Amino acid sequence: MSGAQAGIAVVGNTNLDIMVSGAAELPEPGTEAIVPGIDIRLGGSAGNLAVRCAGLGQETVLVSKVGDDASTRLVEQELALPGLSAELVRDAGLPSGITVAVEAPGRDRAFISSLGAMAELTPQDVPTSALGAATVVLAGYFLLPKLRGNAAVELFAAAHANGALTVLDTGWPAEGWTGDVRTEVHSVLGSVDLFLPNSDELAGLTGNPDPQDAALQLAQQTSTLVAAKLGADGAGLALPDGTWLHSAARPVTPVDSTGAGDGFNAAFLACLARRDTPAQALAAAVSYATELVATAPERRSAVVLPEPQPLSL
Repeated sequence: MSGAQAGIAVVGNTNLDIMVSGAAELPEPGTEAIVPGIDIRLGGSAGNLAVRCAGLGQETVLVSKVGDDASTRLVEQELALPGLSAELVRDAGLPSGITVAVEAPGRDRAFISSLGAMAELTPQDVPTSALGAATVVLAGYFLLPKLRGNAAVELFAAAHANGALTVLDTGWPAEGWTGDVRTEVHSVLGSVDLFLPNSDELAGLTGNPDPQDAALQLAQQTSTLVAAKLGADGAGLALPDGTWLHSAARPVTPVDSTGAGDGFNAAFLACLARRDTPAQALAAAVSYATELVATAPERRSAVVLPEPQPLSL
């Protein structure tokens, strides 16, 4: 990356993903199953988001904690991209995190993760320079036990002190959406300018299965913008003043939905950085993420961010 100050700093989980395709269920103990393919990719909400942000022309810094092992060297190779500075904090006493993702037609992906060194990431590991970015994102919240609760509030307070836009992407809690987890996330959202859940996470956090009602309720309670990813229904944005904006996704034939959520998040942040209105950012992010879903992973670098649409009168 050049010497320019990063526009976006992403703090969180970066690891290798082992993608198992075509496995509808695990084989019986002591037996073996053959699947159509197993791929190894860069993974982690933070790592994927940082790559997408840099690919969309944003000077981006990524802060993650890793081990000092063979998987870390593969991660470094994947992160050697124009516009992206990877601040990988090494802990030689721990392995790097690894995620196994299992996917098959007609079912949602399932994940099995080993946290490794990422479990030790703390606010003190985040360089002061990263907190000087215009936008500071905490991604993979539930996979970062030492950045949960008050530690996340501390991180966001330091970012706010530098005038940053603060952003949270939680993911799904391994312990489920218990009362304590809901209370914890609500306490953190008071320090967050923009929250980026999907519809399932939103329902889990609020207990409300209607994403529009849930997002509006949450935005009004926390004074946080809530950009909710709605899958084939596109996305919606709830403002604290009670405004609901919705952008529909055009129909496409899905090729690979992996990374679509991170793509939406990156596009939304990139649009805000170029001074789009929230409505323009929402429409462009939905269009970008939809195009990713319809594009094979090896061709996704050619997918570009749409130009902002004129405002309706």
